[in-house]
Amino acid sequence: MDKHTMHVLKDVSAHKEAIIHKVRQQVQQETYPSKQLWPYRALAVMMTCSILLFIAWQASKPMDHVTTEILPEEDKQSFSDLFQTEVEGTKTTYSQFFQIADTFEHHENIKFYAPLQGFEAMQAVAATMENAVHLIDPENLPFKSNIQEVYAVTSEMQDGTLQKQIQFSYKEKSLTGVDRQYINLTVTNVNHNPLVNYNVIEDSQHFSGEITNVGLNFMNPLYYRAMTPDKFFAYVYYNYDEADKRIFGMITRANEFYTYYNGYVYQIGYQINGDQQEAQEKIVALVREFIPHINSSEAKK
Repeated sequence: MDKHTMHVLKDVSAHKEAIIHKVRQQVQQETYPSKQLWPYRALAVMMTCSILLFIAWQASKPMDHVTTEILPEEDKQSFSDLFQTEVEGTKTTYSQFFQIADTFEHHENIKFYAPLQGFEAMQAVAATMENAVHLIDPENLPFKSNIQEVYAVTSEMQDGTLQKQIQFSYKEKSLTGVDRQYINLTVTNVNHNPLVNYNVIEDSQHFSGEITNVGLNFMNPLYYRAMTPDKFFAYVYYNYDEADKRIFGMITRANEFYTYYNGYVYQIGYQINGDQQEAQEKIVALVREFIPHINSSEAKK
């Protein structure tokens, strides 16, 4: 619906006055109405006015109640506003299963930043990424997350442009600091699609048929690799040593998703207790929610 149509719908004052004027004319034209009909005519006038006021109230309400509030440009924070503290780092994360396509580990001038804590910090970082992510509400996770944090690592791509790797982490952390359950959603901007020449069949044969395409949508793949308890294929994600002010790669086993969409590589790793098939179905739905506009015809290809 275009803006002109919206304006006409919302501007009901002219219609309201016209209808009220018409009702008054009809009442005045009958100079000597029956006394028995007056209550009915008065009721009709009252009902007409009530309906008009209701229409005006409805038209003034927002059309879409789920629309995200858009902050003025001067109120938005930039990446450099949010991540100001550089810390030590050991190595960048990448997918072991897609390392032929994912060359992030080979980039130069890598900078690590102290992670930001809390869901509000996640929202602030997501706002700097335009339409790259749609954050998951912690209440929608299949486990209770008592830690929400966001990491940032930057480097230079081969053409010299800046690459930002953002990791959104939801964790159930024990009192001793162990990550019992978690999901890490890592987003990296790239200047080309690393999966253009990727052969999932060959890779599946190399990894004993463990990589499958569950589909992001009807056009874009979403590759999935299930964690195998009898084999140690490493999954690495960022963690923070507060005492040493250092970011390091946590090496573990995890279920993993990987895809490219609209200028970004998405790598998602998770460990969740309970029925793994049920957990996978829930995480697939959350991943598709996390990557926004996947069915939008206006999204860049």
